[in-house]
Amino acid sequence: MNIKGNKFILIVLVLFLSSTLLAAGGSTTTQSISFGEDTDVSLGKAGLVFSGSQYDGTVKLTKVNKGNLPGLNKPEFTQHLINTRLYNSQGQKINSLVGPVYVYFKVRGAETRLWNQGDLTIYYYNGVTNKWVACPTNYIYKPGTSRVTCRISSMGLFGVGKK
Repeated sequence: MNIKGNKFILIVLVLFLSSTLLAAGGSTTTQSISFGEDTDVSLGKAGLVFSGSQYDGTVKLTKVNKGNLPGLNKPEFTQHLINTRLYNSQGQKINSLVGPVYVYFKVRGAETRLWNQGDLTIYYYNGVTNKWVACPTNYIYKPGTSRVTCRISSMGLFGVGKK
């Protein structure tokens, strides 16, 4: 293959990888967690809290844009969603969780008003039913950093939105 052909393939590959990152929101964070420790892994306005972690491993969070989401009954989300993944110390993916693990989204202004009106909750995507399901959501008030949060039993795709 000539230099022009190699250059074309490289450009196509770069464009493909760029579009993949944009589709996912373009932001990812990875953080180690240790058994027995309390750990807050955050990415922007969202994150996970492990209380007395039952895991040694790595947590990976990725921001997901609101467009092109899976599911039949997509809620009206108020901010980027978050895709959560957990890997044990051997690098194996863990889906089902043990112990107290919470997903959260920081809220202000309009979202706080929605909460006060009973119109805001956290949703998770159930891939088996292809539906978005409301998670029992609580509000934690803290000046400037209030959050809505829910305890989760599996890793996956989460978002905060209108009921």
